Amino acid sequence: MTTTPTRSVSPTWRRQLSIAVGCAGFGVLVHLAGPIIPVEFATVGLAVGLIGASFLLAWAADAGEAVFSGGLILALIALVAVLPEFIIEVRFAYIQETELVSANLTGATRLLLAGATALPLVVAYIARRRHQAARPFQLAQNRRLELGMLLIVSIYSIQVVARGNLTLADGIILVALYLLYARRVQGTPEEEPAVIGVPAGLLTLPPHYLRAAITGLIATAAAVVITIANPFADALLATGTSFGLDPYFLIQSVVPLATESPEFVIVAVLVANRRPAQGLALFLASSVSQWTLGLGALPIAYMAGGGGTSMPLAGRELVELALTVALTLFAVAALALLRPQRVDAAIVVGVMALQFIYPTTFVRVAAAFVLLVFAIDLLFDRRRAVRPMYRAVLGRGAAGQSNV
Repeated sequence: MTTTPTRSVSPTWRRQLSIAVGCAGFGVLVHLAGPIIPVEFATVGLAVGLIGASFLLAWAADAGEAVFSGGLILALIALVAVLPEFIIEVRFAYIQETELVSANLTGATRLLLAGATALPLVVAYIARRRHQAARPFQLAQNRRLELGMLLIVSIYSIQVVARGNLTLADGIILVALYLLYARRVQGTPEEEPAVIGVPAGLLTLPPHYLRAAITGLIATAAAVVITIANPFADALLATGTSFGLDPYFLIQSVVPLATESPEFVIVAVLVANRRPAQGLALFLASSVSQWTLGLGALPIAYMAGGGGTSMPLAGRELVELALTVALTLFAVAALALLRPQRVDAAIVVGVMALQFIYPTTFVRVAAAFVLLVFAIDLLFDRRRAVRPMYRAVLGRGAAGQSNV
């Protein structure tokens, strides 16, 4: 049975949309102003532009689910949302700064997966603030596709850590996995399209303008992100180093906090609209994009920039990649039954907070070990849920069928 989405149109939705467009435009103007602006001001201005583009993307995603294919929108939004990290990572690989490539990739991916696994705690906190009982939520059956992809790429990446390099063959395989994912991805018809605020206002537009308006918002957000992502990373790096901060720390921890803002803004809108499962689905889709397309493009960019067919990874980069693999396996295990649990969220929050507060190699190795032990235990306990993940990736069985 098809449900008609409830629409709550804010009388100020046009003003809110104009403010977001203005913020995005301001970021572009700051970029065009170039060296005449102090780097500290440029950092703030570019961040404002990125946040404005994030809201445009969030609203387009919300309205788009009521107009386009849910799967198509999810894949497209996830791809556009990881553009800041993708652009930064590819540039570092092209100029042979491989240590900074691993810093941004691992930091961004861990941030996404930690956000996905910790979402039940956020939902419970919001419910408590609203003086409501926190209701458990469940992922749609076809989200096994993202879980299956993450399980495959994390297991595959173990041999990358063992070898100590990322080859051109690895890049081709990972990009092929992304193309397979883009072909298989589906929407979540079990959930009612949420259309309140600006998205609801967009849906009041005449039908012959609606698709063009949503497409235009996505294209505008993508253009802004592409234009200012690298300048923002450079400005933030320059600002941080002027205060004596470690460049690796900035690229791994601070830059992802800013460049991942599209995903977190979108998820915040979805959670506020009481759609946490779809917010979690976006986190997973963005993580798949990072693990496949993002990681796979690196050896290709490295070779294009004058490197060989194998991009070396030093000891520090291998430790960071190993921790990211362990977190991915734990996230898959925690969500294998499609019912996020607060205890799993608490484990992730505790372990990731500890390694952030004490960013030493020993603590990161210990964190990876703890997460890996929990992941193996959960996957063994929930082993019957693993096969449907692989079947979703291969397009077989109920998990891989189209929704009607």
